[in-house]
Amino acid sequence: MIRVETNSLQWLLSLAQRKQTIDGKSHAQLHSVILKASDGRLSLTSLVKDGVTSLMRLSIPCAGEGEIVITDIDTTLGILKYHGGTLDISVANDKVKFKSTNKQTTLSGNKNARAFPHNPETIAQWNEKSAEVSSKINADDLTYTTNDGDKISCKWVFHDLNTTSLYEAVRCDSMNGQKYNNYTFSYDADNKNILSIDVGRELKGKTITELGISLDNMLSFKASYNGGLEHIFANLNHDVSIGMWDFTHVNGGYPMLITLGEGDFIFQMANNLGS
Repeated sequence: MIRVETNSLQWLLSLAQRKQTIDGKSHAQLHSVILKASDGRLSLTSLVKDGVTSLMRLSIPCAGEGEIVITDIDTTLGILKYHGGTLDISVANDKVKFKSTNKQTTLSGNKNARAFPHNPETIAQWNEKSAEVSSKINADDLTYTTNDGDKISCKWVFHDLNTTSLYEAVRCDSMNGQKYNNYTFSYDADNKNILSIDVGRELKGKTITELGISLDNMLSFKASYNGGLEHIFANLNHDVSIGMWDFTHVNGGYPMLITLGEGDFIFQMANNLGS
């Protein structure tokens, strides 16, 4: 049996969905997931729907050990809103039971179900693929290990960024209903105390936010990202660090790593891969 706080599990699954706007409609980037309880943390590790542009490792406190298969995050969140307080979760015969004070709800939980609608890969296969990619990323020292075993450190690291300030910057993408889901981060080596975030277009409002930072780096960069950053920062309430690698030599652009503590992170590829 695994014990968690209901509101913590709701937060975990909501953040994991990584909702973003595409063509004016909100889309979740994650449909299903396997939760693993170990060493006092209930964690998930998963690539997003396209299997390439983003990977996340998220966790919350828990008691107990085991594995929970969530075949449909939306359905599970629909269940959790009818529970509250401490939640006991047990798994048997491909079923997951959620038990609060005086309620118990049962859901199917088979890891051989599809990871996403219209995708032939199973939840188990998607979890294995995600774990393989995740093993290359170290959120503690912000390094990426290549297939050859070389460790590459982030070239730019912005420590202790306030997530409310980050949210206020990226949410301007929604100004006058734009919602382009495109966020441009830039750092000018000639102005070392500023990290700029640029969203929107002039037709309905282009906004540049300048965040005060402490960084002494002789190299500048500019990169754009998708990935529903507005949804991410809206669901965080503590400082984070953000690192960027320089993978332009292999047409990989400037991948971003948002570190959340407890080994948790969100990895996001850049859009302008060749520059």
